[in-house]
Amino acid sequence: MADQTEDQRGAADAYARELAAFADALHVLHVDRGSPSYREIAAAAGAAGRVSLSSSAISEAISGKRLPSLNFTLELVRQLAGADQGVREQWRERWKRVKLHQRQASAYRKQSGARNKIPGGPDQPLLRSDQEVLSAARFEAERIVKDAQAEAESIIEAARIQADEMTASATLILLDATERGTTPVAARLQMREHCRIALVGPPGSGKGTQSVFLGKLLEVPVLHIGELFRTNIRGRTPLGQRAYEYMNRGELVPNEVTLGMLESRLQGPDTRHGFILDGIPRNRNQAEAVDELLARNSEKIDAALNFEVERDESFRRLVGRRICKNDSSHVAHIMLRPPQKPGICDICGGPLYLRDDDSRKVIAMRWDVWKTQSESVVQKYGAERRLVTVSGIGTVSSVTERAMSALNAYFG
Repeated sequence: MADQTEDQRGAADAYARELAAFADALHVLHVDRGSPSYREIAAAAGAAGRVSLSSSAISEAISGKRLPSLNFTLELVRQLAGADQGVREQWRERWKRVKLHQRQASAYRKQSGARNKIPGGPDQPLLRSDQEVLSAARFEAERIVKDAQAEAESIIEAARIQADEMTASATLILLDATERGTTPVAARLQMREHCRIALVGPPGSGKGTQSVFLGKLLEVPVLHIGELFRTNIRGRTPLGQRAYEYMNRGELVPNEVTLGMLESRLQGPDTRHGFILDGIPRNRNQAEAVDELLARNSEKIDAALNFEVERDESFRRLVGRRICKNDSSHVAHIMLRPPQKPGICDICGGPLYLRDDDSRKVIAMRWDVWKTQSESVVQKYGAERRLVTVSGIGTVSSVTERAMSALNAYFG
């Protein structure tokens, strides 16, 4: 019975996650459309004469209170995203996915309800009608298990396909870089004695994405401050324990702890010929502290690579981003790189979610912090003639090529 209750709860949770992801995607469409009033949307649909969209029903759909009908969904998407057939088909499949979870959750509820209606205790003989109810419930449960097994096999196969596609994509990017001249530029930069680079730029400018490619092309490690925190906390180092205590209290981790982690990491032999800093420095004080830290070994940041993007582009990138709960390196985007199955990671089949940091409210706060604190880091490096600025707009490979060319020109 405990397992059955757990299955019921799991089905309900899965449906809730799928419905939330569905509503979230509708919300993004609504914002991208310019956030027209629900009355305006309803009036436009009424004028078209296809499906009636009431303001209250639109509100319930976008807020995730209920799953609308398929026809309602397709008409709402038409009003928000246009009449593109491909987009409508994507939403049709997305709706089917949520509907499947809704049916599974409903089946478990009915199954549980049927059990609860059985009269008497466990030793009392069942009436024929009760036996029929149990038989139907078992049949439905077996069907759900088979569906789940098929779903799992499908996810595994999709993960294999996705892995192959990622490998092929990485190969194409490398070939593209070779043809366009990035690899020769990288070879010239690799001939330098060292390349110590700090990545700067506003939220959503692509620093994390570019750090991976730049690190491989320059053959230097990427020192991401978030990863340093995770490594030290997992390893229960003294600095990690101190950081955890501050974080557990909801307080900011002092610079001395953060810089202590960085100093320890810089002692690794792989940083001898350079590194890429991502996530630090975040303000002018940190930038000056990093300078002092490196100066102890007669080293310095050779260049600060600044990726420029407009605020609207940053919001578009971050609000649509979804992170896999199983592995945070698995990232999807509901518009730019939508998962094959809404709310499900293409790579491992884990649930996708919107990070708190990627909500509109938090992004706006991060931009305010950037303008008041982090932008001064750009100004500092600029005044010291150590700043290299490139546009962060375009494909990953084009931005990488742009960054490598700019660094090559900077170093001469």
